Amino acid sequence: MFNLYEIGDDFDVFVAFETMNNRGKKLSDLELLKNRLIYLTSLYPTNEVKENDRHAIRKNINQAWREVYFQLGRNKLHPLNDDEFLRAHWVMYFKYSRKKGDDYIRFLLDEHFSPKKVLEKVEVKVESLAKIYEQTEIDIEDEEESFQEEEASIILTSKLQIKEINDYVLSLKSAAKHWYNTFNPENNGDLTNSESVLLDKLNRIGIGYFRPLVMSSYCSSAVSGSDRIKLLSNIERFIFIAFRLSRAMSNYRNSSYFNVTRELYNGQKSVADVINLLNEDLYWTNDENGNYKYSYFKDYIYRKFKSGGTGFYGWNGLRYFLFEYEEELMKLRNQPKISWKYFVKSAKDKVSIEHVYPQTAEADCWQEGFQDISNERKKYYNGSLGNLLPLSSSVNSSLQNDCFEDKKKVKEDEKGNVIRSGYVNGSYSEQEVSAEPQWGPDEIQKRGLKLLSFMESRWRINLGSDEDKKDLLHLLENEKITEEE
Repeated sequence: MFNLYEIGDDFDVFVAFETMNNRGKKLSDLELLKNRLIYLTSLYPTNEVKENDRHAIRKNINQAWREVYFQLGRNKLHPLNDDEFLRAHWVMYFKYSRKKGDDYIRFLLDEHFSPKKVLEKVEVKVESLAKIYEQTEIDIEDEEESFQEEEASIILTSKLQIKEINDYVLSLKSAAKHWYNTFNPENNGDLTNSESVLLDKLNRIGIGYFRPLVMSSYCSSAVSGSDRIKLLSNIERFIFIAFRLSRAMSNYRNSSYFNVTRELYNGQKSVADVINLLNEDLYWTNDENGNYKYSYFKDYIYRKFKSGGTGFYGWNGLRYFLFEYEEELMKLRNQPKISWKYFVKSAKDKVSIEHVYPQTAEADCWQEGFQDISNERKKYYNGSLGNLLPLSSSVNSSLQNDCFEDKKKVKEDEKGNVIRSGYVNGSYSEQEVSAEPQWGPDEIQKRGLKLLSFMESRWRINLGSDEDKKDLLHLLENEKITEEE
């Protein structure tokens, strides 16, 4: 069914469109903005904007929106949100404010691209009106002649010049591809291999509010490829240390990085400036001696032990960390054993995180290995970092309490069907663990220390002595933990 509205010549069709759609099915901010920009081009008087120029700007608008919608819907399985892109571009293009959630569209429609700013006139020199139609079909020779003739004139012109609309539209158009690339770095011909790897890491760890900054680094012609790689690497480090380890609030310093997004885009700040800011904002995570202040992370893990007994198993950065360690082991081999798209699924799916020393350790083999450990302390070994292992194949839950020797071997049912590959044929992490002749408190502590040493080198932090690391792993004697906690 259609509703047919007859609109008189004295009523503006663009105003009608915006008003009617606001009363019906809500349009996206991107759709509203397109209509508004086309509407504004109709308000400029002919003595200010030639008719062919007006049509050229409208053509640019339509082409820009065609490109934006193509990029946003390019991945059919995971289309991107219109308004998230528009807001990210606003952060990059205009001065950021954090009044409320819809402040970006209110600024665009009610302030910057408002009819009032077109109708309001200001005095300007004609020579300041630069050419704006590089990608249009305007007769460039005629345009140059007109500028030469009026070069010394002072005229009244709209406060919002049509060039500003055109510049904004062209920026929106060029940014769309880079926005798409930040979400889809794998097998992306627009990116170098190093960029693809780092963007993939950022998506896996949770890029959060840094995506506009990343997009800005691609939109800015002043940022080189090597500088961009340094920036991506430092953003990943910042996220891991500030949010996954030190437990900062998810919006920690977001306004600063929204503001620097625009400054990087405009050339007011360099990549080196942004990296310095990232490092400065991590000062609070270090002690005076330069060591990482692990107490924030330790307290977080301790609460996990006390609330549900999960310990490191309940850490929201565990899968990312173990996958990064798996990739480190992979560097010495030919190809990875674990794909991240499987790695992030739950324990019922392709990959799970297993407790080598099981949560329900009723078998005699486990009782013997931990006979000198109190029941209270056993949970600290069970949920400690060194006892957690990513499995690269499906695991039958009934096998998870097997003895260590059995876990290492391939296990078959009565018909000879493989029901568990065993650590020896699993991920590189599994193979590393399978090299141990037995699995007890000493092995859990040793592997935990090794994983923390990897953490130090991978994210460039210093966790202190082995005693400090044992403290972080919650594997010091019970008396010390009780005193500190």
